[in-house]
Amino acid sequence: MTRISLALAAAVSGVALATGTPAAALGGGTANGGTTDGVSVSAAAFNLSGSCRARRGNYGNLKAYYYTRGRYDIFNRMNWNLAGPGLRNKNNVTLRLREHLNLRPDRTLWRWQSRDNVRRGTGGVSLNEAVPRRAKVHADFTFVFDRSGSDPRCHGRTNSA
Repeated sequence: MTRISLALAAAVSGVALATGTPAAALGGGTANGGTTDGVSVSAAAFNLSGSCRARRGNYGNLKAYYYTRGRYDIFNRMNWNLAGPGLRNKNNVTLRLREHLNLRPDRTLWRWQSRDNVRRGTGGVSLNEAVPRRAKVHADFTFVFDRSGSDPRCHGRTNSA
């Protein structure tokens, strides 16, 4: 997980969030809160990440971003990147935020499914899902790659918070 300054992340419109680079490394901020350009920052942003590979050379990556507020982790953004040879612009993405439950199936807290219109490259979706910090949470995902002929797919999951 990567900590960055929320004020700096807002100032650069997601550049720090998309790269996962600590804000201090980008200049003008602190990696764990503090003051940035006169703005007091009390929370830190984190991310969970995962990737998968499909046949025919296609692959995808996902980052799920969240910040901490009191006793909750607030998930607010999921960004993906779809790549590989022959990839066209009618890909499909399915995302879920899930809570691990011991000795029971994981519980889905949030779900999003795209239409048949996701372009290759980077994309994302915003959410606002508060999860108690004591919960063990991960994101899982399915990418269907639009190719000539049959469409390869892959499934994956992020690390857990």
